[in-house]
Amino acid sequence: MSAPKLTLIDMDIDPQNSAQSQLQFQEFSSSDVGSAAQLDVNESQTLTFNHSPDTPGSDSDGTESDLLKNERSKQAPSFWSFEYYQQFFDVDTNKVVERIVWSMIPKPGVSYLQHHIKPKPDLYGPFWICVTLVFTIAISGNLANYLQVAASKDYHWKYDFHAVTFAATAIFSYAWVVPMILWGVLKWRGGQDVRLSFLEILCVYGYSLSIYVPISILWVIQIEWLRWLLVVVGATLSGSVLLMTTWPAAQGEQRLVVLAGVLGLHLLLAVGFMLYFFHVTPLEVSTQSVVIPAGPKNVTSKT
Repeated sequence: MSAPKLTLIDMDIDPQNSAQSQLQFQEFSSSDVGSAAQLDVNESQTLTFNHSPDTPGSDSDGTESDLLKNERSKQAPSFWSFEYYQQFFDVDTNKVVERIVWSMIPKPGVSYLQHHIKPKPDLYGPFWICVTLVFTIAISGNLANYLQVAASKDYHWKYDFHAVTFAATAIFSYAWVVPMILWGVLKWRGGQDVRLSFLEILCVYGYSLSIYVPISILWVIQIEWLRWLLVVVGATLSGSVLLMTTWPAAQGEQRLVVLAGVLGLHLLLAVGFMLYFFHVTPLEVSTQSVVIPAGPKNVTSKT
């Protein structure tokens, strides 16, 4: 499509012979839009017209102040502003569900980070997974404890409210402190060329805990071998996601040490859940079931 043409009227008026005035037309391209158009009248009067920046024919849209405002709006928000953290929670429900599913069912040879987390990791899913896991661990742990000691007729069961505090401390410490330590180790061993950012590691660790939500509900079942089988299955599936994420970033001779530490801490978390919240030994049950009645003391008085 060719550029529009603007027509400039050049009028030369002769006062002695106005009837024979001449009209001359000259074509100008759109590149000369910002130039001045002059109209000479009687060779002594000059009228100059300039395009305003706001006119449709102007090359710039808006005044200089508007352009400065647009440039400022394109800049990244400040670290202390709410908009800075809002971008980490900008994710739709379908994406969160997809990341939860594939964190529990990893594909062999497929990187969970590359195919499901990048290029936009989020904190929305990891935060609510941790909160949900805190309450499922606390509620299921109290229910399992009740079923284990309910057979005793002399035992009065009470809900352990401290289980929520202990579960929240363990889960959020693992979901935040361990990724920070792993990121520091990878940055120290690999130098400045670290392939994993702290946000990506944090996101992967948060989604890796989602498998313990259904497992914590199944831990209520009073079958010991099934509980330990769930510990192994949960740690293996979610741990493989962490290993496939960490493997490309770990370098050098210490690669196996880093990977063993990642898998060992993940397995230790599952074992800790099982032993602290869901496992009660028979000795503890029998001790809790003993009730010693308080009888009157025989006091012998001497006269």
